Amino acid sequence: MRALHFCWLVGLPLGLGACVAEADPEIAPDLAPGDLVVTELRGAQTGADDSGQFVELFNASGGALDLRGLVLELYKLDGSSNARVIVRTPLEVAAGGYVVLGPGSTFAQLPYVNYAMGNDLATDVYSAGAVDVSARGVQIDRVVYSLPTTGSYSLGLVPPTADGNDVASAWCTDVATDDADRAIGSPGLENTPCE
Repeated sequence: MRALHFCWLVGLPLGLGACVAEADPEIAPDLAPGDLVVTELRGAQTGADDSGQFVELFNASGGALDLRGLVLELYKLDGSSNARVIVRTPLEVAAGGYVVLGPGSTFAQLPYVNYAMGNDLATDVYSAGAVDVSARGVQIDRVVYSLPTTGSYSLGLVPPTADGNDVASAWCTDVATDDADRAIGSPGLENTPCE
């Protein structure tokens, strides 16, 4: 039996309501800790930049996955704010593959973004914080980070592992550029090892 979704009025003008849906454990992937690994994050950049912010995940499970129902929770390190993102549509990722979640709508997402976090992430990716990945109430991975303002924060471990991404020295700044010469990192691709 599928979980019910619920809606309520949140004081919007003209009686407009907002619908909040909780993760449905029946459709969430059945994952164990370490099956998904946070491998790269990009936040707000210094100066003008329209190449986007993102959270990249690596599928270390050994099989193809549909991430519908997965939950990402982003927290500021000082505890002053948090955002909860639920993957609400099918999101396929091959074994050993990468998937990129970025802000915005499906109509305006960047080419490297596989899932637009839409209204779930109504702010920038926090410049200093933590991201938890969970499914069916099980924490799959967690990373505490402080993002650079040029480029991405990249796990330079090949192959990526959840144990390895707990080691600060395994992370570095990736300033690889895109076709427009913007320091984008390597969304959706294997990361360069840290030197």
